[in-house]
Parts: sequence; structure tokens; C-alpha cells
Amino acid sequence: MGGDEQAERTTVVERLSGVARAHARDGTDGAQELEHALGFLGELDLRTLREVECELARPDSVITGPVGGERGGLAAFLGTRYAAAFPASRYPPSTPVPQLRARLLDTLVFRETRIAHGSTMFDRAVRRVQGALGLPPNDSLAETGFVEYGASSVFLLLDVAASFATVQLSRTSAHITASMGYSGVDAYADALDACHFMTTPFARHLLRSRPAPDKLVAMAARGRLDTFGISPTDLDGDRLRAELSKLRDRLPAMSSAYSTWGPAGDTVRRQPPATAGREDTARTSFVVSRRPGRPRTAGEAEQQHLSRRSWTFRVRERRALLGTVLAVAAIAILWWSARAASLELSGRLFVLAGLMGAVAGAALAALLDSRAQAFFRAAEGLSMYTVLQGRRDAQFLRTLRPDLFAEARHAGLPRLVTVVVERNGVLFLGRGVRPRVVAAFHWLHVRQIMAPEDPPGTPRRRAHRVVFGVRRDGAEVVLGLPLERAKVAWTRRSYLENKPLEAVLALLQGLRHTWALPPIGARSSGDGVDTSERLRLLSGADELAGTRWEKDALDWEFGPRPPLELSGAAAARREQLVLGVVVVAMAPGCVLVPLFLSWLVN
Repeated sequence: MGGDEQAERTTVVERLSGVARAHARDGTDGAQELEHALGFLGELDLRTLREVECELARPDSVITGPVGGERGGLAAFLGTRYAAAFPASRYPPSTPVPQLRARLLDTLVFRETRIAHGSTMFDRAVRRVQGALGLPPNDSLAETGFVEYGASSVFLLLDVAASFATVQLSRTSAHITASMGYSGVDAYADALDACHFMTTPFARHLLRSRPAPDKLVAMAARGRLDTFGISPTDLDGDRLRAELSKLRDRLPAMSSAYSTWGPAGDTVRRQPPATAGREDTARTSFVVSRRPGRPRTAGEAEQQHLSRRSWTFRVRERRALLGTVLAVAAIAILWWSARAASLELSGRLFVLAGLMGAVAGAALAALLDSRAQAFFRAAEGLSMYTVLQGRRDAQFLRTLRPDLFAEARHAGLPRLVTVVVERNGVLFLGRGVRPRVVAAFHWLHVRQIMAPEDPPGTPRRRAHRVVFGVRRDGAEVVLGLPLERAKVAWTRRSYLENKPLEAVLALLQGLRHTWALPPIGARSSGDGVDTSERLRLLSGADELAGTRWEKDALDWEFGPRPPLELSGAAAARREQLVLGVVVVAMAPGCVLVPLFLSWLVN
């Protein structure tokens, strides 16, 4: 900072300090607010201080004005914010001062957006825009966003985000009433988490086309915003149009005041980087469903099914449409084939072809659904905890068991590998109705569990990997599988929907540390189990080699295990065989059978 700027900053701090003292509240609270306000003024840079002065000069100031103004003026406005840097107890974490300054600057710069759309979702809207643009979450959106994208683009994105957030919250919280008591607090938190109003694909679309409010409302009504990861989209169209129209005409004037904060025209970034929005990509890549049927136990009631959005999932979602499409396709192919062969076909043969095509579509959808549900039924019998299924690759196979895969391509490991999590460790299963354990790793040998960020350009089917860092024969090896589906127990559905990979990892880490706790029987009988020693071993603080714990871990990993029994696996295999035969028979038969019958008649 130059000498002139330092002198100006000192002058502005003195003026604002005088204003804060003049309007401070009486009493102990007022004195505490004033002390914090004066301390906060000393931490602010010249740009933020100028914004504070400009806000104080406004007749509708959010600091002292009649609408949204703080009781106590500048001292209360700054003091209550700076107080977050000093936790009142050991439990609430403190907020770093630079982060407080960034939030204050965004509140002042985007004041019109906050006033127009309300303060409830303002902070969330700012954070979501930062995430969609790939900006640092703890910095100021105004400072970092204006430099990268220009003020006009940032104002537009924040206005759209705040508009959608306000309408979505009224939709997701409509069921909450005062009579719900404390459960209403959890319901309101879920309602906040269910609002997804800004993603990187949506930001790219807004920056590219800058649609008018009517266009956005029409896209929401037609479900086109679902492809951008926006949800929910079944919103009140009139309410959404009103929110989007509040500031749209004023955005150019609002952004022009900050044109000097950004770069020259050619250096403005037009689109977010490829690394932005990875959390939204993970959320939109998976779908969460409940266990079908009526739950019989608390574990079944709390069980969730996590599935990747692949082409098989889309086919199962649109099974009725698939039957219609295949029926129409069969009739069209039959008509084309008959015309090419100069055959005359009756209407009954066309009806027969359509019915056989519809049956083939229904059987294909049922076959794909049966394969997915077979995993979840088997997972219930394998473990009461989390069970994963991921797609194998060559690197995973040779890292898992080099002795098995040196001369064999797959060595009995299926294309989708099942990973069972037990109290003592992790099991990797082979193929078959009664699969054997291909490899086992005790928790003492599982050093870390993580979901690393995928490099740009990673195919969707290879993305979102769950990685186990394990120790084998004294060496650290990494086993990674792209997650396809998982049976997840004992976690909140909203957490799993919003952050699927993080929720799965949290459960796995929790189960890893559960090994350090004594079994339930040992707790009740009073048997002594050194929990602290186990926790030190898990953390790597104590050496494992040569201890009795290492011997127990090796005995568990390489001890004899009978083949596992998968509940309902044989019945599911028979069902899939029958459905596969139906698909194979009906798919070509819907064309060949009518042509053959017509040839016989002619």
C-alpha cells in the first residue's frame, strides 16, 4: 500500500471510529460492540472502508437505515460481525478475520441483491456462485469474481441464484409448521440443503446466453433446468418470474459502479474452468433411493441405496417409454423389411410385431433392474454396514493380488467388484452365487480412505473413485474403484443426496475407528480393552510391526473363510436368465416372425 493510500485509510478509519462512538449503545453490550467495531475497523482495507462510508451515506443504508438497519448503528453492524472471531466458549469455532472482512465486503457490494431477495439465502447464494465459478470459498466474491469474470457477469449470476434460492426454499419448507417443535429445526435444515440453485453447468449457460426471466421460467416449467443440476424445478412460475425481474433492468447500472475492479474486456474469463463444480458433478452423478418394501428392522428403515446415473439407470427410469419406442421401431423395421422384400403384410402381423417389441422392451428394463436389485438384496445378507460395488480395471486387478493376476486376466473377479465392510476390515469378493474372498485387509493395514479429485477429461464411468490406501508386505499400495452403487446404512438421506462420496467416506472412516472400541459383550461384561492403544495404532502413532495386533490382523486376513452365501442370488440368477432369453428371442423375433408367417401364407 502506497503512502497516499495509507494516509487515506488512516483518515477514513478515524472518521468511521467517530461515527461508531457517536451512535454506540449504552450499557455493557454497547461497550463490547464498540470495542469490537473499533478493532474491526483497524483490520479493514481501504476498499472495504470506502464501501462502508458509501453505505452510511445512503438514505436506505443497511447499517443505519429504517429497512434492515442495525439497532446501534455502525458499532453494532461491525461489532456483531467481528465478535465471530472471538468464540464465547470452546465449542463454537472462531471465524478468521480475513473471512469476516470478505463477507462484509460482499454484503455491502451486493446490498441491492440482499435487499431485493432477502437475507435468508444470501450467504448461500454467494457461496454457491463462488463454487460454480471455481473461486476460493473464503475470499470475497466481489474481489475475486470481478477480476476473473467482470462485474456484470457476477451480478447476473448472483441475482439468478438468489432468485431461485428464495423460491426453492418456499417450496421445500412449505410443510414445516410451528407444531413440529424441535423436529422442525431438522426439517428446515433439510429444506435448505434440498435447494440446488446454482451449478457450474448452469453458470456456463447463463454466461453464454444470458436468458431473460421469461426464458428461465419456461425452462424450469419444461424441466430443462434438471440437466444443469438445478432442483427442485417444479416452482411457482409467477413467483419465480417476479423474483427474476426485480433487479434485471438495474443490473447494468449496478455493475457499472464496479467496472474498475475488473480487468479490461479481452482478459475477462468467459466460462468457468474445467476444475470447477466437482461437488455438483458428484451430486448429479448419483441417485439415492430407499429400500423397497416395508422395513422389518431399524437397520432396514435407515438403509439407503446409492446408484450411479448410467444408461442402465435411465432405461429403468423410462421403462414404459422404452416399450413404446421398441414397439414403434419394430413396426417401422418390419414395414421397411416387407417393402424391400415386396411382401404384403396384414394389420395383424404389424400388431404382432409391436407386441413383441413391447415385450422385449419390458423384459430388457426388468433385466437391468433385476441386476441392480440383486446387489442390494445380497448386500443386506453380507453386512449390516456399508457395502460398495465398483468397476474393476487392469491397474486395480494387478494391485489387489499380483500373485493371482500375473497369468490370469480376471482370476474370478467380476466386472463389478463388491467390497464388504466388516468390523475388522474390508473384504473384496469374487464372482458367483457363493463368492470367495479374493483379498482381505484389516483396518490396521488400511491407512486411509479417500475420494481423490478426478483430473479434467476423466470419462464419467471412470470418475468418482473410492480409494483405499493399504499396507501390504511393508509397502503402501493404492486400490481404487469407480463407485457404481452402494448399500448405505445409518446416515441422513439429505447428506447422502447432497454429498454422496463424502457421506460414503464418512461412514467408512467411522467403521474403521469402530474397531478400536470393545465389542458390545466386552463393554457389558467389563472386560478390559485398551481403546487408546488401538486408536494410536490406527492413526499410525505407534509402530505395528512385531506386535500382537499385527499377528491378529494377519490371521484375520489370511485365515480360512468359507464361501459366502448371497441371499437370493440363485433366484436372481434364474430370473435374469429367463429375462435374457426373452430379450434375445423377442428382439429379432418381432421382425423375423411376421416376415416368416407372411412368407408361409404367400
